[in-house]
Amino acid sequence: MALLPFVPQGPRLRALVVAVVCAVPATELVLQWKAHRLLRTDLVAAMDALTSVDPRYGVTLNPSMDRTQVMSGRPVRFVTDAARRRTSGQPLDPRRPSLVFAGESTVVGHGLEWDETFPALLGARLGLQVVNVASMNYRLDQSWQRLADQLSQLERPVAAVGFFLPGLLGREFAAGPHPVARPRGSSVEIVPPEQPTFWRRSGFYRIFRHLYWSDADLSEGMASLSAVLRAMDGAARQRGIPMVFVVTGHTPQWMLDELFVKNGLDYVVVEIPREELLADGHPNQQGARHIADALALRLQHLLH
Repeated sequence: MALLPFVPQGPRLRALVVAVVCAVPATELVLQWKAHRLLRTDLVAAMDALTSVDPRYGVTLNPSMDRTQVMSGRPVRFVTDAARRRTSGQPLDPRRPSLVFAGESTVVGHGLEWDETFPALLGARLGLQVVNVASMNYRLDQSWQRLADQLSQLERPVAAVGFFLPGLLGREFAAGPHPVARPRGSSVEIVPPEQPTFWRRSGFYRIFRHLYWSDADLSEGMASLSAVLRAMDGAARQRGIPMVFVVTGHTPQWMLDELFVKNGLDYVVVEIPREELLADGHPNQQGARHIADALALRLQHLLH
């Protein structure tokens, strides 16, 4: 009540209401513009040029593509086959002993030529064909679907390699516009997301979700990741082959324990020094060799 004398009245109140009504959409436009500007333009350009929507897997590398794209300041050639897999340009033979890789942009080799990627380096070192079903910005459930489908099509898979970093939690996050994975027997059920409301598409909401995750949201997101990681390992076990996960991005110990140790999953922690990263945060040639070296030690132990 003590504040009532300070509340504008009459024309002043109407002017204040008009100012607020005009300020909200103007602020929303600024937030949307700012959010877009926060993304590196070369990353956005690469996504637009190299990917398209697949009816089963979502946004994935274009099929049958041979394109040179500027990444981190240099041209990089991307060659894919009809199944949207990045390749060296040589056709893949399903009868050959193969290493299968699933994951996101680090696994597909963003910013690197094919021969510089850690899957290509590892395949050459072990003398195995590389089948890479990774794609930019993949969620973990997309990686699982690609891996499971691919393993069923190969006659002689030898091992599978997955990829994890904490940022995948944000992509799988239950409160966001992404599917949620829930355990269903030995596999998982992917629950489609609800259509986002106007509020959930707004810049205000995106800032709010960036700053605040409830305990329930975090628990559901972790449960989703855990279910998919187990399903990926299960898909490899069904073919009688080992599954090893590369874990990076300074994953905290509690997350390692919750997702990998408790689930009995095989993983290798590989932290890439700053000097081995490209400007956009992906591993450079030395960083890729760093990952390949760590995986080679683990796989050589498992395969012999």
